[in-house]
Amino acid sequence: MDTRVEGSTTALVWRNREGEEVRARLLDVLNSRRQLPVVPPEIFPAEHHNRPYLQQEASFVNPQVLALCPNAEGSCRQNTEELEEEDLVLRVEAGEQGNIPFLVIRPKLQNSTKVVLRRPVVICLHSTGNSKETMRPFMRAYASLGYVAVGMDARNHGDRGRSPHAYANALVAAWKTGQEMPFLFDTVWDLIKLIDYLTGRPDIDPQRIGMMGISLGGMHTWFAAAADPRIAAAVSLIGVQSFGWAIAHDQWHARVASIPQPFEAAAQDLGKNEVDTDTVAAVWQRLAPGLMDFLDSPHTVPAIAPRPLLVHNGEDDPRCPIEGLAEVVFRTVERYKEAGALEHFKFLAEEGLGHTVTAAMGDEAITWFNKHLRPETTV
Repeated sequence: MDTRVEGSTTALVWRNREGEEVRARLLDVLNSRRQLPVVPPEIFPAEHHNRPYLQQEASFVNPQVLALCPNAEGSCRQNTEELEEEDLVLRVEAGEQGNIPFLVIRPKLQNSTKVVLRRPVVICLHSTGNSKETMRPFMRAYASLGYVAVGMDARNHGDRGRSPHAYANALVAAWKTGQEMPFLFDTVWDLIKLIDYLTGRPDIDPQRIGMMGISLGGMHTWFAAAADPRIAAAVSLIGVQSFGWAIAHDQWHARVASIPQPFEAAAQDLGKNEVDTDTVAAVWQRLAPGLMDFLDSPHTVPAIAPRPLLVHNGEDDPRCPIEGLAEVVFRTVERYKEAGALEHFKFLAEEGLGHTVTAAMGDEAITWFNKHLRPETTV
């Protein structure tokens, strides 16, 4: 795909050929385990749980972030009359997990003629064990700034998780059968289908699609941006890591501890007394083929160039070891340099911070989208 990179006087066309090759391989993997028939897309109102199951508490989200909701002047529009919501389901595949529940929060029409403005959109993605509802502070923040904000439940989460153990059970089943990819790739496939729908909405500018996510949602963001060039700007918070580096350097323990069930099941099946490096490698290959090599971050993160990408991690995050990102950052910087778009990539590692999202991260994300998606230029 040719991408225009705005220069000081001219718009230059640069082609990320290596990224295209990675994208093709990623799409092959995303489509490789579609166990149920893909169906014609259908939209209908959501019938969700009164309280969707929270399979984990988002303890790593700083309480300050949960109050995040600034407008351009730095304060929050708390008046709900200024925003409106749609609670919808997009059906794309047979079976229960083929229904994608998503929430839209947007500014209400303020003009007397009720002309629909095409606004930029930011898709906000939740962390492990949580749901789209936990992303409301972020969504309301973006909607208050003039964006259309969208939250989606990952597979086996929120309205797609019918028990407190739905996600863990799905991971174990995927290890046992190898038939689905619930850890990352099935939700990335869903995100592509969601973007198909969003680009056809009259209130969304298809050229200004942004995506951000926290932890698991940050991983979904990184892979979706690599897979789908329609994502014009992306922000990954405490999500980018190198799975291959972690295996090679025996630094996988914290990540595995966040979803221990499939690894424990695999150790038992493999006749091991405990989870070891070989067990972890076997599970990653089974759940997400290519995750440790040709689809790992040193390949998929540079594939996003030259589109704007902000990666913000904690310097002391054991789930995303900073040492393992040296090659990722180097390769990505080089790719953006080749494109003449180095200002489109930013990597931040917050000093002294573990696997935690801070208010500073929320502010950086908003600044990034305001710079690259320009919400004030609705047409």
